[in-house]
Amino acid sequence: MHAPLRRREFFKASSAAAVGIALPEAPAAAQGVAKSPENFHLVGAPVLQGVSESSAAIVWAVNDTSTGWVEYGTTEALGQKAQAGDCGLMALDPIVHKVRLTGLAPATKYFYRVYAAPIAFLGPYDIRRGRPFASPIYSFTTLDTGRGAETTFSVINDTHETKETLTPLLGRLKAEPTAMTFWNGDMFDDIRSESHLAEQLLVPAGLAYATESPVYFTRGNHDVRGAGARHLSKFVDTPNGLPYYSFRQGPVAFICLDTGEDKPDDHPVYAGLSDFAAYRLEQRGWLAKELARDHIRTASFRVVVAHIPMYEAAGRTRQRPVDPYGGTGVGGGADARAKWHDLLVKAGIDLIIAGHTHRYAFLEADATRPFAQLTGGGPRPEAATLIQGRATTNELVVMMTKLDGTSIGRYTFNRRT
Repeated sequence: MHAPLRRREFFKASSAAAVGIALPEAPAAAQGVAKSPENFHLVGAPVLQGVSESSAAIVWAVNDTSTGWVEYGTTEALGQKAQAGDCGLMALDPIVHKVRLTGLAPATKYFYRVYAAPIAFLGPYDIRRGRPFASPIYSFTTLDTGRGAETTFSVINDTHETKETLTPLLGRLKAEPTAMTFWNGDMFDDIRSESHLAEQLLVPAGLAYATESPVYFTRGNHDVRGAGARHLSKFVDTPNGLPYYSFRQGPVAFICLDTGEDKPDDHPVYAGLSDFAAYRLEQRGWLAKELARDHIRTASFRVVVAHIPMYEAAGRTRQRPVDPYGGTGVGGGADARAKWHDLLVKAGIDLIIAGHTHRYAFLEADATRPFAQLTGGGPRPEAATLIQGRATTNELVVMMTKLDGTSIGRYTFNRRT
């Protein structure tokens, strides 16, 4: 005869049996025991993201468990401090820290420095805090909400973790700085872990690239793939905290959209985990309201940044080989076109900047699509492109070049009357 189980033992045994697995031993850190961080340091430089007229996000990597904060101000004396936290607990992470500065003034220069202090949990009442590590002081300027008469921007896309492309591309961003950079999707092949996210977004090719001129991310189809894709928002921030957003700088209104995956949601490769058709419909509802807002309606130029092209030239053969699973490579673009086209036409969009196909291309505006579409190149050095734009109140000039600076095309848009 078996001895009766006590109530606590019964629930422990029955919970494990219900799923047919043995309960794993809790990791040491979960039991309140952790090794003190050794050789702690900041990894690379901070990445300035999602700057708006009143806020800015700063994200930086670390090599061990730590808490982080930002000191900032309108002079190099700084004087203000911001730290992320949630429900009374300050941020603590072994890989990344993200802090959004709020309450900033438009068109104002700010200085900032990031800090991180290593933390070791040696027991429930024995928490050890190491000396803080600090970055150099950097600066940035908040958006001008349309007050400025001129702005510049750069666009890169489809880098796919290719160091041979990233190194010269980021080198050109440093040598030829613009007011902002858009990383227009497919930063990854697929996202495997948080460490992978930190490596590719915060120190790509081991380089600093956005300490003072902000980067704005738009997701590509490869950036929503992999076990780590759901952690992307921990490393990326936007003006409104969503993957789709808009903002105004000088004479240009930028509308950043998320085209999602490039195959139907019920495609077998997604294992039932995709719902991008509904997500694009959600964006349609947002877009209908956003395009009517003053910062877009009164802009001299309206530029959409989205990863998958929504249009192909009439009669053109497929831009990419047929997918072995039956996808076309532009499925997401077709659905986006069906759901967004009429709104973009009504809003008077001037240009869509896309990527995805790994082949640069330019489509002139026509009767059914009264705006142009410019598509950047691919991940291989010989196919990679840099798109750069300069806008005044009356003219927008966009140039696309190869990695070595060779011109592919120069496209001029005049302000609509």
